[in-house]
This record gives sequence, C-alpha cells and structure tokens, in this order.
Amino acid sequence: MKNVIIFILFLLYATAIFFIPNNIFLLCPFMINMVLWIVTKSNIKKIVRNLLKIFPFVLLTFLINCWLDTYVNALWMAAKLLLVCNITFIYSQTTSTAQVAKTVRKLCTPLKVFKINPEVIEVLVAIALSILPIMKREYMEVKEACKAKNIPINLKNSKIILSRMLTSYLKRVDEIDEALIEKGYNY
Repeated sequence: MKNVIIFILFLLYATAIFFIPNNIFLLCPFMINMVLWIVTKSNIKKIVRNLLKIFPFVLLTFLINCWLDTYVNALWMAAKLLLVCNITFIYSQTTSTAQVAKTVRKLCTPLKVFKINPEVIEVLVAIALSILPIMKREYMEVKEACKAKNIPINLKNSKIILSRMLTSYLKRVDEIDEALIEKGYNY
C-alpha cells in the first residue's frame, strides 16, 4: 500500500508542477526536490549527470516555446520540465521495476470488474520497463557498428539502422515470449 501512495503522490506532484504559476512559487517544488535528494540519499553526481543528459530535450522545448510564446514563459516551462525530470529520476532511483509493476497491478485491481486481469498488466509493465535499457544498449551497439563501418547515422541510412534494431528487438520479444511459456505463464 505504501508503494501505491508514493506512486500516486509522485504522479500528483509531477502534474502539479506544471500548474504552478510562473513566479516565485516555483521555488517550493525546487525546495521539495532538494529535501528529497537529502532524504533519499541520492547521489548528487548522478542527478547532475541525468540533468545534463536531458538538457538537450529541455533546450529544444525551450526553443519551441520561445517560438510559440514569450521567452520568459519558455524559461519557466524549461524550469518546470527540469523539476519534473528531476523528481522522476529520484523516483526511478528509489523504486525498482518490480515495485512499479506491482504498484500498477494494485492500481488496476478495480479493472477485474471488466474482466481485465491486472496480473497481465503487471507483466506487461515489468517487460516494458525492463526492455528500455536493452533497447538503449542495442542502439549503442548499432551506432558503434555503423561507426566502425564508416556508415553515417542520418536519414538516408535510417533504413539500415532501423532494420537492424527492429530485428534485434523482435528477437528479444521472441526470447521473452519463450521464457514466459517455459515458466508456465498463461496469458
């Protein structure tokens, strides 16, 4: 039950950040994030590294918002996005994939009324969250292979790159399917 409450609070907090007016009140979520860094004993280097990784996305969002709105509002939106990405990183560091999947299963329990099995949803969430690092690793391998063969990564060569990645992903899906069948999971 604790994980469900934490998950719901995380979703509410992340959503509420975007509804805070563009003013000094944005310091409150910043302070909350700082307190959560301390309480969860998060590694500051990892947090900064994560923020640097997402910075190009935040910068792109800022530029698009500058084009659509004023640069001041675009700056506020970038700050809000950084706060949400930060709290998401903290949540992901303190919660395992299995815990998230179990939490989603508990939240989906009322769907039994509609004859939807929440355990199937749990397995799907666990697989989806587990496959993301694998997909990233596969992409890096394809990128390195292209670099070794002097194939530039651009739209012209995207067919080669995407076909290799899709083939790899389909093999992974087949392996997961076989593993579920061997373990007797009936879906």
